[in-house]
Amino acid sequence: MPASTDSPDNRPLERLKFLSPSEVRQVAETFGTPVFVYDEQRIRDGVALLQQLPSAFGHTIRYSLKASPSAAVIRVFDDLGVHFDASSVWEVVRAVRAGVAPEKVLLTAQEADFGSAELPELIRRGLQFDAGSLQQLTEYGESFPGTTVSVRINPGFGSGLVRRLTSGGPDSSFGIWHEQVAEVKAVAERHSLTVTRLHVHIGSGHHADVLLPAARRLLEIAQDFADVRAVDLGGGYRISVMADDPEYDHSEWAGELASDLRLFAEATGRALHMEMEPGTFLVANAGSIVAKVIDVVTTGDEGRRFVKINAGLTEILRPSYYGSPHPLVAVDRQGELPPEGPLSDVAGHCCIAGDVLTTRPGSVEELSPVRLGAVEPGDYLVVERSGGYCAGMAMKNFNSYPEAPEVLRRPDGSFTLIRTRQTVDQLTANEIVPHDLQKEPV
Repeated sequence: MPASTDSPDNRPLERLKFLSPSEVRQVAETFGTPVFVYDEQRIRDGVALLQQLPSAFGHTIRYSLKASPSAAVIRVFDDLGVHFDASSVWEVVRAVRAGVAPEKVLLTAQEADFGSAELPELIRRGLQFDAGSLQQLTEYGESFPGTTVSVRINPGFGSGLVRRLTSGGPDSSFGIWHEQVAEVKAVAERHSLTVTRLHVHIGSGHHADVLLPAARRLLEIAQDFADVRAVDLGGGYRISVMADDPEYDHSEWAGELASDLRLFAEATGRALHMEMEPGTFLVANAGSIVAKVIDVVTTGDEGRRFVKINAGLTEILRPSYYGSPHPLVAVDRQGELPPEGPLSDVAGHCCIAGDVLTTRPGSVEELSPVRLGAVEPGDYLVVERSGGYCAGMAMKNFNSYPEAPEVLRRPDGSFTLIRTRQTVDQLTANEIVPHDLQKEPV
């Protein structure tokens, strides 16, 4: 087996996050594989934890819809009083269809079409808009003069788990560059807009020692906007994923920011409300993919051992796109944890070389075998940390694989289907064949 620079032999064997081995078998036999399972109690516990963070003048949690936009998941958050962060008008539409009041949603999007039927109507119904560029601010002002607006700032720097997840600094197109504040004021004055919120998002998996300077930059800018009443720190809060990951204490940076907000209030007379937009933090470790082992192959004595599963890029893109590791746990067909097997790489079911789940952390071009329980075709493999940016971010329908179902594990331990497995008829429903090319199926 090729040597790995990140020493898989020294890592602990990964464990199941919330499912028991027998529940893995139960889910697979009841709903088929691959299947997403979300744990409602973990979601509720995550919200409760964030609600307890220190804050000077209160704080609002906005769940980032792009993390997992299923209607049942949205309903759980809405019932808990959580507000929402949307990244497209279509996410807003989905949230509203799920019963969310438009005024509970803040839209921060790369694309904002004020000539569409959807966006202006949603704003009239209460949707809050966050301008991410001077052009967006101008178009909003032309469409809704004399109203309030939020502005996203690029603070000039960023931080993320990998470079592709860094959303601030000169290499990021997100937000209005921090040196263009005078232009923001000019556009706002031209259209009689009142800026009431300043927003920043520096990246996903950022470090707190970068988040705090970004928040302080917002406070500096807020001094020039007398009507600002809230600062939104975006999302990207780190979580412990792998068995040897450290624990992250978010109360520490929150406490420092609370002190900064009190000092700002003493100096200006304004008590700013804090907002945050967690996605990964709330749902990532509350979701698992239950897949079936379909093959085991080797590439010679000096090669590799591949465990192939019936899931892959069609369910989870992160290992191949970001080089982000996910805990992988083997469960045998009897619903028990097997003894440890040899180091293995895990490959997905798509017919493309990049469909692998064991890329080296931070490097999508290299493989890094992992410790796994001994498995053979017919056993199960659970991909943990799959509740966020997996089902909603996958290469759905590649190789014409149907979309996997989703199941909610309720607080009483029962399992409820919340998305059915896609049919081939649904997969092809929008296709139109010209009349002269039509032919009846054989």
